[in-house]
Amino acid sequence: MYFMFKLSMDSLSSKDLMWVFMLLLVQICGSKGCIEEEKMGLLEFKAFLKLTDENADFLLPSWIDNNISECCNWERVICSPTTGRVEKLFLNHIRQHQLLLAYYGLNYYENDKLWLLNVSIFLHFKELYHLDLSENSFDGFIGNEGFKGLSSLKKLEILDISGNAFDKSLIKSLSALTSLKTLVLRNIELGGSFPIQELASLQNLEMLDLSNNHLESFQLVQDTQPTKYSNIN
Repeated sequence: MYFMFKLSMDSLSSKDLMWVFMLLLVQICGSKGCIEEEKMGLLEFKAFLKLTDENADFLLPSWIDNNISECCNWERVICSPTTGRVEKLFLNHIRQHQLLLAYYGLNYYENDKLWLLNVSIFLHFKELYHLDLSENSFDGFIGNEGFKGLSSLKKLEILDISGNAFDKSLIKSLSALTSLKTLVLRNIELGGSFPIQELASLQNLEMLDLSNNHLESFQLVQDTQPTKYSNIN
């Protein structure tokens, strides 16, 4: 058996040997698992749902607090396969299943209930690249910082807060998120004149989606970087 293995290894080129070594390394080391601090951060969001009288176990059934549950395999969570850190969180329309049950009369649900967003929950995720919080009926914040509290997340490039009930006061706090490249503010009931000068600090911004609002004009500022707008109504 050793002779057969030695013969087959001798017949491999150096390039083939390199690939064999890499495959063995992947099998031995495997991909990184979820970081414990980030797992606790995700469970903190689930606890937040419970504090708002939501059936969190129904809404996020795979988010289980035990020693064997791998949070990189949880629904709505995407981790880096190399570092194990959370890179994307799709927490959009988090109550859709419960709303569906209420629609069919299978349980009671207060459709117009609004939430206050606790942005500090997301500070655990140092490598977070994409955060989707759309369609959740958020209408304010716990604390007065707004989205300014996320300014330490230097990798955050995509933020979607569409379909919530924030007012214009949130715009100024968004200016602290200087790493953003895509900002989606679709259907958040903005009206009148949009204070675009308050986003002048977002020098990396490539896409600003203000569609399905009721805007009439923009308050421009001189020397603002050109920004792409998508379907402005």
